[in-house]
Amino acid sequence: MGGIIHSLLAVLPLAWACVAIGWRKMPAMHAALRCYALAAVLAVFPFHASAGEVMHGTIRGVLLALIVVYVLIFGLLLHNVLEAGGAVRALSAWLSGFGRAPAEQALLLSAAIGPFLEAVSGFGLAVVIVAPLYAALGFPARKAMVLALLTQSAVPWGALAIGTVINAELSGVSLRELGEYSAWLHVPLALFYVGAVVAVSEGRRSVRKHFDDMLIVSASLAFMTWAASAYVSVELAGAAAGGFAAVLLVGYWQLKARVRGHVREAGEEAVRPSLGKALWPYAILIGYIFITHFFDGVQRMATTFGVLHWPLYGVRLELLYSPGFALWLAALSACWLYRLSAAEVLACVKKTVKQVTPAAVATTGFIAMSAVMDGAGMTGALAEQAAAWTGSAFLAVSPLVGALGGWMSGSNSAANAMFSPFQRAMADQLHEPAIWYAAAQNVAASNMTMASPARIALVASTLGRPGGEGEAMRLVGPIAGAALVIIVLGVLIGRAAVGM
Repeated sequence: MGGIIHSLLAVLPLAWACVAIGWRKMPAMHAALRCYALAAVLAVFPFHASAGEVMHGTIRGVLLALIVVYVLIFGLLLHNVLEAGGAVRALSAWLSGFGRAPAEQALLLSAAIGPFLEAVSGFGLAVVIVAPLYAALGFPARKAMVLALLTQSAVPWGALAIGTVINAELSGVSLRELGEYSAWLHVPLALFYVGAVVAVSEGRRSVRKHFDDMLIVSASLAFMTWAASAYVSVELAGAAAGGFAAVLLVGYWQLKARVRGHVREAGEEAVRPSLGKALWPYAILIGYIFITHFFDGVQRMATTFGVLHWPLYGVRLELLYSPGFALWLAALSACWLYRLSAAEVLACVKKTVKQVTPAAVATTGFIAMSAVMDGAGMTGALAEQAAAWTGSAFLAVSPLVGALGGWMSGSNSAANAMFSPFQRAMADQLHEPAIWYAAAQNVAASNMTMASPARIALVASTLGRPGGEGEAMRLVGPIAGAALVIIVLGVLIGRAAVGM
């Protein structure tokens, strides 16, 4: 009985987050602070954590949030500089030339380019880059929010699969094997998310109309993610899949246009001279990330100099290695390329500070809540109670545990660090192969980040809609929930098939 009561108390901060944002329409910034305060009080009293332990968890959460906020600040600054220089307008005109229907534009941005950007950078950067493009293309804000969040559909391979690497190490399984199993679980999800992108952008009836495009994108994503994970590199699988899907989709459109007797133009002639300048900052961003990750000498320098390390809290911020520095370089180069005046740059900085404040506070509050709950044993109590209720059928609940971590933290890496050891312990206790529990944790945690309060606060701030988080949660929540059901079924069917 005590375990049930503790579980009910432990779930209160999470339940309050859902009610405050989804039902009461409270801004995520205010909800995050109240959720953190509730978690801190519960940690001290029912869970008997000392004030020092709560403070330790709080500081750890703030430092972890700093890693995300560092990326967020310069991601929003880059967006504002690009907007001031006319680059967002030029890119939207270019994109509208390739995809003239809203569903086509959404497939290219959310199902192909978005996963590619998330794969090379992580930290929800694809949301920051894609959301303003949807606004420039004329999408309503509510659709732009959901479609930007759907770029998070391939997060197991985000930030060069760092979360999957952490999971493999903590679960004691091969990275390549975990990447391959995660890719297999992602096959039905690819088609589901592509369908969701089309339905959100143009309505459910448009699914049949764009079914050929959907098959092209989902099949290319699924195949390339699996092939690269199994035979090339798990770290590069997401980038390879997103890039391959984008190229294949545009090529298919061009082929269809030739068959019909006309060729799609990539935007109007008037925007072509500025298109190169519009793309240069993105080229600098992606180029810097690849150079620092795949050239040993440069990587060694980037991870040695400019490092903030807090050993007591297990947090390390590598300023030069983080995508935040790459974003700063891209923003700096954009200021020079577009010849922005000092007044224009200052206006961009002021706008960035105004945008970033609610998202930074919300992100920090929710991550601090997660860290306090984890340190006080509240998160563990929820997972253990789920294991006690399900017993030998825990594999069906395993994805729910992973989803809990992804929703709480907004990060696949943090969720895997939180729950991978527990998943491995359950697999050992039930004498089951650890790989299925590791894959369930990895994919479920990743996919639930799109519905996390931290990610929702990020997209609302990017689009200048503080207070719109509740609407975004109500719209993307059912999509993430349906994806979770698909993951559970995939794990159970896959395990049964292998066990035959």
